Amino acid sequence: MAHLARAQAGRLLLCFGLTAALLVACDDGNPPEDGAAGDPQPTASASDSRIIGLVGTLSGPLAWRGEDAFEGADVSVGDLNRRLDGEEIPFELVSLDDEGDPDHAVQLIEQLAESPRTVGIVYAGPPEALPRAEGALAAAGIPAILCYGDLYGARQLSAHVFQLSPSYLWQGRTLGRYIAADRGYRTVGVMAEDSPDGSTAISALRQEARRAGLRLRRTVAYDPAADDFRGDLRVLRKAQVEALVVHGGPTVVASILSDLRSMGVDYRGTADARVASAPRRQRRRRSGTGYWRPQVMALDLAISDKTDQLIPLGMVASDTYARGVHYLPIPSFERFSASFEAWWAAMPTGWELRAYDSAQVIGWATKNASDGDDLAEVLETLDGKRFGGLPVSFGPDDHTAVDEATVGLWTLPTVAPEAPDSPLLEWVPLARGFSINGQRTTVLPEDWRHLFADPPPKTAPPPRISTMTFGVTSSRRDPIR
Repeated sequence: MAHLARAQAGRLLLCFGLTAALLVACDDGNPPEDGAAGDPQPTASASDSRIIGLVGTLSGPLAWRGEDAFEGADVSVGDLNRRLDGEEIPFELVSLDDEGDPDHAVQLIEQLAESPRTVGIVYAGPPEALPRAEGALAAAGIPAILCYGDLYGARQLSAHVFQLSPSYLWQGRTLGRYIAADRGYRTVGVMAEDSPDGSTAISALRQEARRAGLRLRRTVAYDPAADDFRGDLRVLRKAQVEALVVHGGPTVVASILSDLRSMGVDYRGTADARVASAPRRQRRRRSGTGYWRPQVMALDLAISDKTDQLIPLGMVASDTYARGVHYLPIPSFERFSASFEAWWAAMPTGWELRAYDSAQVIGWATKNASDGDDLAEVLETLDGKRFGGLPVSFGPDDHTAVDEATVGLWTLPTVAPEAPDSPLLEWVPLARGFSINGQRTTVLPEDWRHLFADPPPKTAPPPRISTMTFGVTSSRRDPIR
């Protein structure tokens, strides 16, 4: 088994591999046996099982989201069943492919909701479809959990729809703080998918740009099915934005980054990116000349092994620190990673955790319900329980699990990993991205002792970001990040 290696270069502290304690026992003392995993099944194999449905995109160019969700949910259902008492009815995962079609996704949710055996739905399809299924979910008294996208920011979460992905509002706030206060840029541009979810991202980023005192110079809604994004990028080049924020799935973001590289867009540090925020003489020389070397930033779905090799220098992206579930030594992360590796013989470097926790909260609601209860109402009583990731809490007026404080920035190290052939995700936390004031962390107190050197007691002021032992710990004076 690989171990967690640490390499320090100046102010940079990196961690690669796995902790030696990664394969710890799961909740019942034993991880699942190898070979327990299977392929997605569109129908139940048992006549009396409790069905956890998965509706997601399992085919086509967006199949990554359904595949990640299936892998996480499959492990989760296995874990739920291993913890059952001998006479309890087992759970079974039924996975349906929406093929990326919102209308078809609604039909599949309705189909699952018609069965009295269905206790909840893990959703990994087009986000805009989910609110349209509220009627069917309400009639069945079951919840659906969104894994990707932001219905909270769109104000479209409903009585039976919950969200485990971080809102674009929280991501935008983190990025806005970094762009304005940390880097001192004045202008920003947004490149978002031409979809309802992309519109939500643009609205959230526009709101946070105003909050941070930034000028949102240009927004571009791109066609995710396009083969070439250089035309959209030329629009942003003309606006000479200093920070470029990209919304989209990993394969599209990878294509956009490839097109940026082919255009010769070459960021070398904060000073190179400056136009509106440059000193007066430099600003005059660069304005209106076609000069463009923006710092590229992105929302959560860009953090992927599909983008690793294309990331330009200094790129950052936003997500919670649970994104490092494959290597951060937090006990709940380690339990999930151990269970996942035993199940799939691979490490979870995608978004499998979101689906895992989605199935877990459905199982929790089922266990804590009485006959005839609406399981969505039971789920609203969930308060601060950890399954595989960060604590999950819901309430009658709060159907999103992600705490704003847990959202920060991720980046790639500026030195090569010790093991360049490692299959692990190369992205690491940017320590000061998990900070409001640039001095002390916003990481949850219960996790300080796992991520910081000489952590203070939970009741003390949070530890300084410079003592974080995982990720990039450079200061604001760093010209790259």
